[in-house]
Amino acid sequence: MRVDVSPEAGQVVREQGGRLWVWAARPWGCCWGTPAYMNAATTPPARIAPSAFSPVDPVDAGGLEIWFRAPGGRAPDVLEIALKGKRRPHVEAYWDGCTYML
Repeated sequence: MRVDVSPEAGQVVREQGGRLWVWAARPWGCCWGTPAYMNAATTPPARIAPSAFSPVDPVDAGGLEIWFRAPGGRAPDVLEIALKGKRRPHVEAYWDGCTYML
């Protein structure tokens, strides 16, 4: 898995401690067959055990500490990390360019 981190997203993650957790999850209470959307946060998610995440090689992650939860052992060819939003900027993850897991 190759990791592409935008400079802006890297800066925000570093300002918030340098760690990023990335996972795919289906929305709660939604219908069956809904795709699992990518999530990214600078704090570990409350509903997922930390042991479910694996570290991404820091060289590939632009020097950041990225923890990735691979659903079913699958991983994207490219995990993209970018900054989205002007008023309330936040970090987002993309699975091969998509906001949902392929």
